Amino acid sequence: MVLEVIVENIREASQAEHFGVDRLEVVSAISEGGLTPSYGVMKQITENIKVPAMVMIRPHSHSFHYDDYDIAIMQEDILMAQELGANGIVFGALTKSGEIDRDLLENVIDWKRDMDLTFHRAIESARDIDKAYAVLREYGNNITQILTSGGGAKATDTIDRLKKWVADSQADMTSFEILVGSGVTPDNIGMLHETLRNTQYHVGGGARIDGDFSKGLDVAKIKALQEAIK
Repeated sequence: MVLEVIVENIREASQAEHFGVDRLEVVSAISEGGLTPSYGVMKQITENIKVPAMVMIRPHSHSFHYDDYDIAIMQEDILMAQELGANGIVFGALTKSGEIDRDLLENVIDWKRDMDLTFHRAIESARDIDKAYAVLREYGNNITQILTSGGGAKATDTIDRLKKWVADSQADMTSFEILVGSGVTPDNIGMLHETLRNTQYHVGGGARIDGDFSKGLDVAKIKALQEAIK
């Protein structure tokens, strides 16, 4: 089982490692939904933390559609993450019409080389989420996991779709896994895990003191999350 926790800096990454978290999602500007972290943050974490780190590649929060200037920045950030030794990247992109941006996805797959790839919750903003999911399945050999709530504001809102997607991933071991996220807390992860029998869960505010990103990680909450998915 994998418990992935969002961190914004080396202090939080060190806490997460000490508390036994399985994987990190490294971001900046969590108030904007998470943007690309700085070079300094990436370097500190990759050099000092042994827990696998997935680095967010997202230059702005305006939308999930990116122009040529954005894409050039994203390419440089992916190469930087790779050079620093990150385990993988977290990325997602849509066309102006709200479909998966195949061209950019294919470029990112090429640029990332052997790093892992999480396709993030951009899928929730797609015009047709089931069609978007079907497109991502075509790239299943090159995507490690999809971070998704199944389309709802919270994972608990879209259980039926998540159950189907988890079943798909477990039936085809050559494709991506489902990383269940959004609104996952110690209070509901047990129900989610019992219902979905999934292998990966992503937690943000649910692992924080008072659910507040300005405060540190809450060891009691992390232990409760870990215990629920044993």
